[in-house]
Amino acid sequence: MSIAREMAAAGPGCAVANGLLNGFETTKVKLQLHNPTQPVYRSATTIGVMTQIIQEEGIVRGLLTPGLSASLTRSMLYGAYRIGLYSTTRDWLSSFSNGTTTPTLMHRMASGMFTGGLGAMLTCPLDVVRTRMQADAGNICAQNQVYTTGLRKGKEVRYRTLYRTIVHIAQHDGLSNGLYRGASVTIARASVLNGAQLASYDTLKRSFHGSMEEGPVLHVVCALFSGIIAQTVAMPIDTIKSSMMMGNRLQDVGEILKRRGPFWLYRGYLPACAGQGLIMVLQMPLVEQFRRLLGVSAI
Repeated sequence: MSIAREMAAAGPGCAVANGLLNGFETTKVKLQLHNPTQPVYRSATTIGVMTQIIQEEGIVRGLLTPGLSASLTRSMLYGAYRIGLYSTTRDWLSSFSNGTTTPTLMHRMASGMFTGGLGAMLTCPLDVVRTRMQADAGNICAQNQVYTTGLRKGKEVRYRTLYRTIVHIAQHDGLSNGLYRGASVTIARASVLNGAQLASYDTLKRSFHGSMEEGPVLHVVCALFSGIIAQTVAMPIDTIKSSMMMGNRLQDVGEILKRRGPFWLYRGYLPACAGQGLIMVLQMPLVEQFRRLLGVSAI
């Protein structure tokens, strides 16, 4: 029953945070997939891409709503697993390995990596759908249903709604090459990101307990730093994941890396880092408050 309450507290908190900051995720994906040899954006920087999208498509249509339905659904399910199961897994692992209820940093990292990988494995199709919907987003010509802005400028519309996108990918690409495209990289990214995120959040909270009381201020401070730490660690895998979800093979990613150099792995870092930090600042305090309301102890 306690595990069910923990999962119920985590899902809504994650969905609210990710939904509010969907614009950063949209910008990150477009930057990661932007081809400098066929430039669509005048300035391939975070501010440049966001500014051009707002000018051409508007804030709501261009930044806030692309892939939002997939993002909310995925966040609800993924968050329930990656955060909802974390405390129980951490405490069990600590008790199993050394017979105490005081977890070490390794226990926290291992627990975060396990729950993050599990959540990603179960929600990978929604991640693929979200990435493709965000990458394709742009204004559409009413006469011929062709994009007039965005990465697919001049091409026909492929994805419209969450359901139709799932069906389209399943019919045209199948499971292994479609809905589970890049699943291994997605799971690896989630494991690394969640391990770094929750382990650093948990460790920082315990370190600050002597000078700060349990509450929203402590949650916000620890969440901000843990989000930045986690995104910095996971960014290279994040970029590879986005590229593979759009249809590139691992060999193709290797060729791109050779042409563009190692800094390509950190393309879109600023919006990703800003988004991850802000998501955690919203997400973890919300999750902690939901846990309190449901009678579950703080992480």
